Amino acid sequence: MAKDRWGCPVTAPADEVDVIEGAAADYLTMSPAIAARLEPLAAGGPLARAVAAQLLAQTHKPVLMDRARQLADDARTATGGLSRRERHLVEASWHWSRGNLDRTLAQLDAVVADHPTDLHTLRSRYLLQFSTGRLEAMLAGVQVVRPAWAGAELPLASYLDGMESFALEENGRYAEAEPLGRRGVAADPDDLWAIHAVAHVLEMEQRRDEGVDWIGRDNPGLDGRAGFAGHLWWHQALALWALGRPHEALDSFDRRIYPGRSEEGLDLTNAIALLARLEAAGMHVGARWERLVAPALVRMGQHSHPFNDTHMVLALSRAGRHDEVAAMLAGMAAWSTRADDHAADVLRRVGLDVARGLAAYGQGRWREAAAHLALAADQWWRLGGSYAQRQLYRIALDTAQART
Repeated sequence: MAKDRWGCPVTAPADEVDVIEGAAADYLTMSPAIAARLEPLAAGGPLARAVAAQLLAQTHKPVLMDRARQLADDARTATGGLSRRERHLVEASWHWSRGNLDRTLAQLDAVVADHPTDLHTLRSRYLLQFSTGRLEAMLAGVQVVRPAWAGAELPLASYLDGMESFALEENGRYAEAEPLGRRGVAADPDDLWAIHAVAHVLEMEQRRDEGVDWIGRDNPGLDGRAGFAGHLWWHQALALWALGRPHEALDSFDRRIYPGRSEEGLDLTNAIALLARLEAAGMHVGARWERLVAPALVRMGQHSHPFNDTHMVLALSRAGRHDEVAAMLAGMAAWSTRADDHAADVLRRVGLDVARGLAAYGQGRWREAAAHLALAADQWWRLGGSYAQRQLYRIALDTAQART
């Protein structure tokens, strides 16, 4: 049986393998070129369709989620002749497209157990573990495969350093995390995730001036890049805000963090979290909240990402869109009644309380905001996101309590 660039068995024709491998590389490097891979993947065989479904499922946009489910269905009905690894990947995509994340992770675990150099699956599992708050598993999942990579000279091997670095950081092991992240950047200055890992260490250790310089230095990994690069500029803006330089942070918002009208979840959560911090510091942000309304409403009715949804509620609340806030909260409550869905469980445990708290916070109902946010405080980790991202909830709770 043929093998791909990472030594994994493949049954697809060579031209299709090229597309799948390209998608894997783009996924790992966070290249915007991955968008152009979706149609060739969707037109391919069961494995290619499964990869496309997996990518689309991570957008949490209603139309794209519908397409993810259809592609996963198509792939699942055509698994004859696939390898064991490929069948697991098809099943993983099917469960992922339906929000069954525990089952998704079980399928991805099975692949990695047999093929620890399957880089796309490693990255998919890693990001899914991160987004569901499984931080210890995220770290162990990288460390356990290291021996299989040693001396293998596989493509993009240095990216494991950035992955392990960030996982160490999120587990509070900053002294171990920083040198690994810096090593990853030294090996490939375009490794945005490794840059990101070091930025997190600097943020958590409150090394603000270093944080500003780390992102602002001559940095080829960020030059002319959209997408995840905006999140790195967001990290710099957090450092500027903490240093008492909010006007510079707001300028970065306009030029780098949210210069257009992006509907991408990370772009929106970056924007919302920064504006909320700036307002908490006493800044007037003008009409910037209104710019976020239409993009936030794109996810109305699709509540498979509670972390994002809590942010959208805050944006709508600060923009004075009370009817839309009520509709978003109602949609989240309805979603929470679903049975076999990870997001429904998170909404029931923590997401609805956080969303209701942020809705009240955005409208200046301080006592109500504090009550809801405090009720869920020991469960915030279930929403996913990093410690730095979840700090928004702490800022809102502390501000609300101080004003009651």
